[in-house]
Amino acid sequence: MTRPPERKRGQGQKSKPKQARPRLNKNADPKVGKSGAIPLITPNVNDSWVIQELSETAAGALAVDSLVLNPQQSVPELRLALINVYLKAAKQRQLSKATKSQLKNAKSALSQWTHVLQTLERVTTDGRSGLRMLLEGPPLDDNKGERELNEFASVCWLIRMDATPPFMALQSAINTEENKQTNAGERPKRLRTLVEALADWWQSIGGLLAPTVDANRRDDGPAIVHGRHGPFLTLAVALFCTVDVFKESEVESAVTNMHEKRLAPTS
Repeated sequence: MTRPPERKRGQGQKSKPKQARPRLNKNADPKVGKSGAIPLITPNVNDSWVIQELSETAAGALAVDSLVLNPQQSVPELRLALINVYLKAAKQRQLSKATKSQLKNAKSALSQWTHVLQTLERVTTDGRSGLRMLLEGPPLDDNKGERELNEFASVCWLIRMDATPPFMALQSAINTEENKQTNAGERPKRLRTLVEALADWWQSIGGLLAPTVDANRRDDGPAIVHGRHGPFLTLAVALFCTVDVFKESEVESAVTNMHEKRLAPTS
């Protein structure tokens, strides 16, 4: 029996396309870049992009990598801390109190819902409340049968019963939002929450927030500020301008406002 001719390598079969894999530092923290360890889907798509960049880009390729605070801290540890900053800021925005517009629209829906339930009750009763009908049963003085409930009334009764639980859920949600300590207002800005979260982490490791201000003092007016610089501002610019999409002027303004707010005395 003759042997079939040997198939040369590559003949008769298509090579599978190679999948590009993210380049990770071999010393990276195992929580960074591993599927399922860090949620890469957040309510804001820009957060997801930044988290993906921080978790998958090779060590040393991002501007923030050169800002490792001390020899004991590795680039993967810094990256993981910055990822946690983004997750903390996203959670803060998610848990923030509803805006005035949201509460106004929800209350309007609740008012209309109340009218719907009251109107359906009039369809499904014989002039008495639903509780009285259940307790007393059919009326004894309906000799002509004018107050008997027909099939349509039964259908509307079921619809009213199904519509009551979501009505109660909406009412509870409104009460919960109104009882939150913070005042309803505008939705928290993304950059502001990111700067606040970054400042919290920075202070937790012993960093100072105060920037150095380059300015000329004047006797007849406020000082003319030419610029600000400092370790925290440098980190904020490297993260929010080169990895994220904000402008340097926006970041500098947000950092300044955050620092002044924390310096202001609390009443």
